[in-house]
Amino acid sequence: MPLKAMMLLLAVVCVWRVEEGVCFPNGSVASSCGDMMPVHPPFTPSISSPPFILSTSGATYRPGGLITVTVEVVKNSSTEFQGFLLQARSREGHALLWPVGMFTNIDSTMFTVLHCKNMENSTVSQASGVKRKKIQLTWRAPNNSNYGDIYFSATLVQDYTAFWVQLNSSSLRLDNSGSSTAGVFSSSVMLFINLLSLSAY
Repeated sequence: MPLKAMMLLLAVVCVWRVEEGVCFPNGSVASSCGDMMPVHPPFTPSISSPPFILSTSGATYRPGGLITVTVEVVKNSSTEFQGFLLQARSREGHALLWPVGMFTNIDSTMFTVLHCKNMENSTVSQASGVKRKKIQLTWRAPNNSNYGDIYFSATLVQDYTAFWVQLNSSSLRLDNSGSSTAGVFSSSVMLFINLLSLSAY
């Protein structure tokens, strides 16, 4: 084989292997935890309208509560995605706090969990390059209410050349009514016990 043809073949194989590795088909995207940017040189995020919808099972969340998060292609679209990165975030006090909460009941054959910022199961990505039209995941809110209103952010990869970064859901408002009611109930019980103690003397 001529040297020129051999060098061309080697270059093609190298580029193919680089693309295959950088695409992270197994979900190994820990380096993208912050900016959620896939490394697909020389391509940059698409600026076209994303053919995907990111939705949640409710408009509010409670500390420790569960929310179902759905990522799917828009209705009547033939588009599929083969990669994604998903996490919950907060802008409490005008400072971006990420990630928030954790994902639970993960099917390890379909998804890979990441411990971004050393927070267990705080982010989810794909476990393979299988193309999909829809995924659903369960997210558990933090037990405290320090994060205020939150939203979900996702990066969707259609293929190596086409991807959308940080697609955001609508905000979920923090609902503290449950914990507030519990606090009032607890205070009422303590007051009742104190009154009983006083009446005993």
